[in-house]
Amino acid sequence: MIAEKKAIVRCADDYERALERVAELGHPAPGTADEAELIGLVEAIEKWEARHEDDSEGWG
Repeated sequence: MIAEKKAIVRCADDYERALERVAELGHPAPGTADEAELIGLVEAIEKWEARHEDDSEGWG
């Protein structure tokens, strides 16, 4: 297994870029670098969403 790539979402722009990259990656093959990137991005997105749960209504 390839080590996960750590992604950090620091601002709304990072969040949007991370969502776009997840969509680009789609469903990568298990054990690939793309899968590791996807896992890191999803974790970072989930952390961002947990920290900003209350203010997400104003986005868009």
